[in-house]
Amino acid sequence: MSTNRPIQTILAATGLTPESVGGLAMAMDLAERHGASLQVVHVVEPPSDLAAKAIPGVCDRHTKLAVDELHKFCDSHGVPASATRHVLCGDAESEILKLRAQLKADVLVVGRYGQGGLKRGRIGSIANRLVRKCQVSVLVAHPEFRAGLQRVGVACDFHEDSQMELCRALQLAKAVGAEEVVILSAYEVPAGYHTVMTWEEACEKLETALRDAAGRSMALAAKASPGAPAWRLRLEEGSPEARVPAMAQEEHLDLLVLGTHGRGRTAMVLLGRTSEKIIDAAGCSVWAERDAKHFQGWLEVLKEWAE
Repeated sequence: MSTNRPIQTILAATGLTPESVGGLAMAMDLAERHGASLQVVHVVEPPSDLAAKAIPGVCDRHTKLAVDELHKFCDSHGVPASATRHVLCGDAESEILKLRAQLKADVLVVGRYGQGGLKRGRIGSIANRLVRKCQVSVLVAHPEFRAGLQRVGVACDFHEDSQMELCRALQLAKAVGAEEVVILSAYEVPAGYHTVMTWEEACEKLETALRDAAGRSMALAAKASPGAPAWRLRLEEGSPEARVPAMAQEEHLDLLVLGTHGRGRTAMVLLGRTSEKIIDAAGCSVWAERDAKHFQGWLEVLKEWAE
């Protein structure tokens, strides 16, 4: 079984907007609970080549002003002086990913919304691309988070790679002192069920199978996470991308953990479609657990396709 990446260095990306305060607060909370170092980055958009030539020094001046703004933003929201602050100029997505690699950060924290503000639960375009492309786990933070992370859940269908998200959920729940971890699992009755049994019988058999799988998986996860809180399974019939966000809201979760595993070789180069839809629709902070070995796997696929 793969082991979760330990949390030693956290990189928090901020747009210096009210919507990005939640991400900064969650990164600080995470760093304090795990004794991890905190790095904060803000990326400024460079002027066009024409503007740079027409107005010499505008890029340097813009970057210098951004440094002052980042320090003021961090100081006003209680970021400790021990946190290293970075201001970069360029494409936000590329610069953040490069800095993450240079720092060897174990977790990337981003805000759920970008400069466009609240968008009915949808994550910003930059956050979406970072979740897709980042080599390590990404925490997409709710803008209203300030402190007091208490209720932790995990979305799981108990496939062969699900131990990663289950173990991470138990570890995070233990760190924040949560009383339990709520496992959210939605299932769909396959086409053709009516040729074998009734709808009720099909649902009953699927739920029995899922409960058995949950018991086996959680026994392994609990063994790997001694001292973790108890867990509770909630099953519902329906599409996972629709039911899991709804269940997370009904359970009043502060944080939902899920995996980002692809199912086939083609899917290796993409975020799992179901995971992506859940992240997009969830009304709480979402921890997208990434297994570096899986990420390396799709790099190998890209090399094969390039040959």
